[in-house]
Amino acid sequence: MAPATTTLQALTVNKKFPPFMDDYFLKRTALNSRVLIIEGISGSGKDTLQAYLKKKLEGRDVHDYSEGELLQSWNQLQIEGIFKLRVKFMKLFVNYVKDILSREENAVFLLNRFHLSAYVMTIIPQPKLEREYDEIVNVLRTLPVHVFILQLNKDEIEKRSLHPERSVAWHKFQEQIVKRDGFRDRLERYIWQQRLMLEAAEKQQIPYSIIKLTSAPESGGAGVHVPEAQRIFLHHVPMNAADSRIPRRKRRVPQAVEQDN
Repeated sequence: MAPATTTLQALTVNKKFPPFMDDYFLKRTALNSRVLIIEGISGSGKDTLQAYLKKKLEGRDVHDYSEGELLQSWNQLQIEGIFKLRVKFMKLFVNYVKDILSREENAVFLLNRFHLSAYVMTIIPQPKLEREYDEIVNVLRTLPVHVFILQLNKDEIEKRSLHPERSVAWHKFQEQIVKRDGFRDRLERYIWQQRLMLEAAEKQQIPYSIIKLTSAPESGGAGVHVPEAQRIFLHHVPMNAADSRIPRRKRRVPQAVEQDN
């Protein structure tokens, strides 16, 4: 049975940060969850949401981590052995989180990418690591976790995926990985990644919310588009869900991408 879904209208809460959600929703989530994970494809607004949440968590002992600090960054993907290292690190990290939360009542973890990104970028190309990955998911199920999944429609993905501000190395790597994975273009690859993240979240049954975004009008005269939430979908799920595995026929890339990392 699919998890129950509630729809909330987003409210503007602070002009300095995008109106991702109303204060009531945020405070309730923060009170009930001490591990906040932000997931989404490249360009979906993860960094902005992380800064927003960190500001709202003032007064708490926030342990915030960037995607690079969690070994989830694009510029680590070309390192030999990164897949095994990433999973090993994640296993150590979730046990560290569990230990800190058990000893420090005011602690909260704020993570930019974690298990859903790892599923798409690590377990899909290296399915032999799935057993260890499942151990990580099982630990997360024992913790007060809430996942925010930033979701974009096709037009928004196309606009946001351009990233003119990013380095030549980033653009070159994106071209290489699109070709390597057998996609027609970057857009097709991002759509595939976003779908897989949502399927994994539903199967794993760790509490999550889907935040659907669009770009707001230009702000401050600097040509910066501030993400604006249209709707927040709250998925209430049991913590002792059954099988979290995703059928292989649903998760395969267009052509096999298995490596010996």
